[in-house]
Amino acid sequence: MGNNKNNPAYTRYVLVMIFLVAVFNTCDRTIMSVLVEDIRADLALSDRQMGFILGFVFALVHFLAGIPLARIADKWSRPKMIALALGGWSAMTAIGGMAQNFMQLAVARMGVGIGEAGGSPPSHALIAEYVKPERRSAAMAVLTLGAIAGLGLGVIYGGWASEHYGWRFALISVGLPGIALAILFWMTVADKRTAPGKSSSEEPLLSVLSVLFKNKPFVLLVLAACAINTTSMGLAMWTPTFLRRVYEFNAAEAGTWYFVLNTLPTAIGALGGAMVVDRMARRDFRWYGWLPGISAMLMVPLGIAFYLWPTEQTLFGVMPAGFMFSIIQSLLAATWAPVTMSLAQSLAPDSHRATAAASWSMISNFIGLGLGPLLVGDLTTRLTPSLGVDAVSWSLVIMTSTGLVASFFYFRLAASLKNH
Repeated sequence: MGNNKNNPAYTRYVLVMIFLVAVFNTCDRTIMSVLVEDIRADLALSDRQMGFILGFVFALVHFLAGIPLARIADKWSRPKMIALALGGWSAMTAIGGMAQNFMQLAVARMGVGIGEAGGSPPSHALIAEYVKPERRSAAMAVLTLGAIAGLGLGVIYGGWASEHYGWRFALISVGLPGIALAILFWMTVADKRTAPGKSSSEEPLLSVLSVLFKNKPFVLLVLAACAINTTSMGLAMWTPTFLRRVYEFNAAEAGTWYFVLNTLPTAIGALGGAMVVDRMARRDFRWYGWLPGISAMLMVPLGIAFYLWPTEQTLFGVMPAGFMFSIIQSLLAATWAPVTMSLAQSLAPDSHRATAAASWSMISNFIGLGLGPLLVGDLTTRLTPSLGVDAVSWSLVIMTSTGLVASFFYFRLAASLKNH
């Protein structure tokens, strides 16, 4: 395999494999969003408990495991770490389908969180190994597109499988194929470095983190990612439930509409945004902050309109009128991800890249995935006595408004990049 490392065809193969890993990563993480109503009814759980399982319990272990596992990947082998992580979280997803109560499901989600913590950061670093900086944002879009495809797979297949065979079958059937992909990844994907981590193998983790967090743009990048992830995860994990309660869709219908409203336009926006920022950043590096800042700001009024638009109004009798706002919002929603991934790699030394990716992604996932779904679930529980089914709508409106905080930090990040 070593002779193929500089072969463009092999680079494309590596990107395809990373794409597939990202698909399983997000599918296994988010499939439960469309299963909320079915799991809640079967295990007699509250919205607050479901918010805890969807977000906080996953995010806590994901955060704690992420940076140490990324450091191991930098010093050992990034591809092998990805393969082990994929196999681990896939097995835990399947085990989650066997849970009989709240605690068992929470433990399974913790296992998924630990596994996925070892997958994403080395994937960022592996792309940086194989792709030149001037094309890196577009290449990083592979991860974003994989995540979006995984989200689409999770909500469409998960809704269909749950509707016909139950939520347990849905989890087990998406978990098992990931184990096969993990074996293939281990056997066929090579680390491009001739001596992985050699230059920094003895450097303490705290020393590496000190280098990263003394860099002001990197700190602002972390803050911006935390803010936008809180908004994104809160919306992503509860919008299928909004569709089921407010529009009275079944699981399969909610999954299909979520794909149309979110997954497909987000994929288009992610790839388009990555290509645009690569081109614009050659003229002014600050576009790495400006583009996601503008997108986050515009998402707020669009999201509010989507969640509050009267359900009875339709466009040409084809779909509810409010859905158009969601489609436009989704076109903007993922522009931040490939831009942030690429910028983090540009701000970090080669030997620190997986650790850099873990630092911003684990912290932002802990804050975003930990707080976003939990806050929406808690708000819905509090508002339901007075608002009934509309409680989830207003909870999501409040969460949408937090996009303004993300916009503020991205504009601050842009200002800090002036001299880069």
